[in-house]
Amino acid sequence: MRIRLECTPRSPQDGVPFTEERLERTGTEFEMDGSEVALALVDLWNIGWPGGPVGPTLGEELSTERGVSHAERKREIIETVIAPTVDECRDAGVQVFHCTHRGFLERYPQWIASTTEAERDPTERETSIHEDDDQSASDRDEWPPTEWVDTWRAQHREAVWRMGDWGETQSLEVYPQIDIPDPVQPRGADLLAFDADQFHRLLRERRVRVLFYMGFESTECLQFSACGMAQMQPLGCLCVAVRDATTTYEVAETYEGLWRSRGAIVDIEARWRYSVTSSALREAVR
Repeated sequence: MRIRLECTPRSPQDGVPFTEERLERTGTEFEMDGSEVALALVDLWNIGWPGGPVGPTLGEELSTERGVSHAERKREIIETVIAPTVDECRDAGVQVFHCTHRGFLERYPQWIASTTEAERDPTERETSIHEDDDQSASDRDEWPPTEWVDTWRAQHREAVWRMGDWGETQSLEVYPQIDIPDPVQPRGADLLAFDADQFHRLLRERRVRVLFYMGFESTECLQFSACGMAQMQPLGCLCVAVRDATTTYEVAETYEGLWRSRGAIVDIEARWRYSVTSSALREAVR
């Protein structure tokens, strides 16, 4: 297959003034063996879908991850972009990987073909869907003072995430109900990935070297989850974000132009290499 992979330069370009407004997306033509290409679908969840998870004390609105508009946008992307792209690529023989938490994957029949006996019975299982970048006191020096650090961290967690009430309630009421939406559920020879080592084993066994990433969030899990670009690119995999098949949550300052979502793609292109549109990918596999 032949496809143009795109990126946005951050350096001078011949014949173009070196100013921010002229740093425009450009591309390079690649020839690929279709058998060495795969799709990585990251955290496609049915939150906000009809029949999706609703916490009994939260109700529909507070059961969404980052608000109703965010859930609606992700559902539209799944239905209009991701699902038809996955179907066409799968029909063309492209391997499909569903990359999310093992608890959401174990229920599917592809689980056995995707895992070894040891991987199905790990010594350490995931305990929380929430990630925490903070080091514990035992992991760092005693300065600054532990009590002071714990205080400001707790204040920030409550201000941003409301972990004391809403966040913990979501973990208890919503997350056990999460599933993959029907249009993009594992089918046929699809494979399931929950861990960087397990994912890499599957890629190595199938000689896959190029990964086209779709899913959520473009600022977070698409890049930094257990099977995200940050795990696979250092191993040598060519990672490509499908621009119109991802988004992230916005805030008041960024919502109108979806500027966080747009900026995430520019950062992905610089850090993890390339992006494409779903239409370009579908054209390439035909």
